[in-house]
Amino acid sequence: MVLIVDRTGILPALKPVMANFYQGLMLLGGVALLLGVVNAAWLHGRRIQTGQRDWVLSIVLLAVLLAVFVAGVISPQGATSPSMTWVFESVVAPGQAALFALLVFFMAAAAYRFLRIGRPGGAWMLAGALAVFLVQWPLAGAWLPVSIVDSTFWLVNQPVMAAVRGLLLGSGIAMLIVGLRLLLGKA
Repeated sequence: MVLIVDRTGILPALKPVMANFYQGLMLLGGVALLLGVVNAAWLHGRRIQTGQRDWVLSIVLLAVLLAVFVAGVISPQGATSPSMTWVFESVVAPGQAALFALLVFFMAAAAYRFLRIGRPGGAWMLAGALAVFLVQWPLAGAWLPVSIVDSTFWLVNQPVMAAVRGLLLGSGIAMLIVGLRLLLGKA
């Protein structure tokens, strides 16, 4: 609620408090990132030491982790340095492209399974998916009525994004609860 009140600008006195809150969140995010990197390095280091299955992949992960860290530390420009740009363009971007290329096959399998017309609600889901795909197609704007394109974009930008935000908020709260349970030893 405080975040909503701050975003509306109703209480200008809330701005400095929220600025401090956002700085605290950034600090918390940095500490969480550092803990995640240390945990990943420790787990994969143990995996290499014990010779577990696919330990070679752990060496690759640690090498990439070290390369990114060194590229960011050796340059005074930090994340905007040419070496970090090279690491991003040569390591991260191709990895993302490979994952998204594999995602096509996963989505096709999920669509085949769950978007069948015989399933309850399957026809509506199939129609919605086809409408979104059709409207996103570059040539569709030339021959589809503007009202269909606008209504589809409205559906994607308003109710669907609201559902996605709710999903992200719920998963974030669930991760927080699981993390607290793990820290308290109740997992």
